[in-house]
Amino acid sequence: MTQMPTAARRIRKNFGKIKKIIDIPDLIGIQKESYARFLQMDIEPEKRRDIGLQAVFQSVFPIKDFTGSASLEFVGYSFAEVKSSIEDCIQR
Repeated sequence: MTQMPTAARRIRKNFGKIKKIIDIPDLIGIQKESYARFLQMDIEPEKRRDIGLQAVFQSVFPIKDFTGSASLEFVGYSFAEVKSSIEDCIQR
């Protein structure tokens, strides 16, 4: 790192010649993998682990009313094929 004085007596630091210590990770890939783990989309509903979206639903359900006469329970979630393309949705 070289220091170069300027006219205003501020010292500029040049980091251009620092050697690369580690490779930069694929941050987009890391986010995609994290999202896939969160959804567990490729795992059958009965085989899903208690992590991600499955854990969120299981922590909230069952939902009961104050009188105890009604209850809403979580059975599972699934993903369906897309019905419309992005272009079709934009046109509508």
